[in-house]
Amino acid sequence: MLNVTLFLLLVFCVQSIRPMAQPNVTLIADLDVLKDDSTIKVKVINLWNLFSFYNNDELFSIELILIDEQGTKIQANVTRKNIYHFKNILKDGLTFYIKCPSFASQRMGGFTLTRQDHKLSFVHETVVTECHDFSGPTFGFEFVDYQSIISLVHPENIAIDVIGLVVAFDANGLQLSINLWGDFAYKMQHFLDNNPHNLRIIVILQFAKLSIWRDRPTVNTYFSVSKLFINTDIDEINVFKKSLDGDDRPDSSTNTLTCIKSNKVSEHDDFMVNFQLKTISEISEPLEKNTFIIVGTIKGILQNENWHYLACTSCNYKAFRPPGANDQPNADGVFIGYECHNKDCTKTETSVIPRLLISYLINNTSTVTLTMFERDGKYLLKKSAKDLFNKTLQLGFSTTFYPGEINALKGLKLAFKITIKHFNVSKRNNQYSICRVSDDEKLIEELENKFTVSQIGTSQSFDIAEADFESQENRILKDAISRTDDNITPETVDKNSATSPMKSLNTPTILKRNLEEVFDLEMNEKLSSTKTPKISLEGGNNQIVKVKLEKSG
Repeated sequence: MLNVTLFLLLVFCVQSIRPMAQPNVTLIADLDVLKDDSTIKVKVINLWNLFSFYNNDELFSIELILIDEQGTKIQANVTRKNIYHFKNILKDGLTFYIKCPSFASQRMGGFTLTRQDHKLSFVHETVVTECHDFSGPTFGFEFVDYQSIISLVHPENIAIDVIGLVVAFDANGLQLSINLWGDFAYKMQHFLDNNPHNLRIIVILQFAKLSIWRDRPTVNTYFSVSKLFINTDIDEINVFKKSLDGDDRPDSSTNTLTCIKSNKVSEHDDFMVNFQLKTISEISEPLEKNTFIIVGTIKGILQNENWHYLACTSCNYKAFRPPGANDQPNADGVFIGYECHNKDCTKTETSVIPRLLISYLINNTSTVTLTMFERDGKYLLKKSAKDLFNKTLQLGFSTTFYPGEINALKGLKLAFKITIKHFNVSKRNNQYSICRVSDDEKLIEELENKFTVSQIGTSQSFDIAEADFESQENRILKDAISRTDDNITPETVDKNSATSPMKSLNTPTILKRNLEEVFDLEMNEKLSSTKTPKISLEGGNNQIVKVKLEKSG
């Protein structure tokens, strides 16, 4: 009897490990929405739970990222009515055969975690079987080149993976700012607290979100979706560590991590504390190199010059198109085959993207011309030069045509941080560059309140007669408009605020009025040089933990 029992047990064990028949597997790239009986062979490389908005304890859905043996990834989910059918089966890191999933297109235009236009759903008919012979990637990393992020070429609407050495001081390599939010920040702090002597820290952030604020790219953790690897013993980090060996730069040594105080200046300190406030008339003549704060209203745009330039993606200097180069952008909105003449640039032949270069007539106690570049232009317009350039092409207009979004800024009262350079002083040129701009109403009001009664009494700018002031303004605007391109319709300047430098409509009211006019017209599929779609003015501040990643050369 004992022998029989052992024999039966042995037979059972052999049966349990007998390889199952291989199903007919379909690759993710070959899935067809018209077929509902496909089987895929995949690994779960990310899994997270979504809870109900109304009840934090109620599981709303299970979300996954799956990868097949070809390295193709797709997002999948288990909806609420099927959660408990699959909840105890699906685990991060395991591999499965998944038969009869639902396959449908996902909402376009939003942020996506994979390159697929479609998404899988686990439905009642779906069958999940564990797989033990998966030969695909372990993690499915797709590391993004830092240069494509820093040069603002990489799209913001798709998740990215980055790897790098954590540093705390400027170095020769390309550097990238990483924001770790919530639990990811705690995880990094916990690692630092428990590894005080391990100062070479390699980090991988997977499924991160690229954000560009005022022309500064940062990589952020994306809710609970992102995955953070800190000095993990995996091939990708070990290979990266070896690439640093033998690098003679000081930042690639084992003693790289230094805690330093952030040198980022708050908007309030930049405008209210660090620099002297001037009236526009006080800086109308460039007497010395310096940086000042002014308050003024946009009264006009110098449209005799182009509103953008084509910048080298490596150094942001203006690049030039040699004979025979393509004068149309590729599918990513990038021009190729251009020449960069900047002697400090690492490239002579380069690709280029449009960047903003707009000259505004700013008026308050006098009139001055300020040049605004991509960072601050994008902050106000909520669109980049690349966005406006592509839109202009799609509408069939010449790229010399001034977009309505730019014209809609007329009437805005803003605070400006400006720089008077050696060129301005030596050439007696009072067209200054904008270093920073703010549309914060409270900050602008505080700046205006800094003009005390004594300052008003001694400042000639406040004693300018109304007739003289309007005469000067008209002369400047007339000269600018007389050289305007034919496709621009000059607008008369509103004189209501000219007699009172501190009196104007508030910023959001002016901007909303201008933009609503445009939006109404564009709904009728017409375009005017003074009409634009609505612009969101939403914003917010959050406390974050910041690290920098450096990519080895």
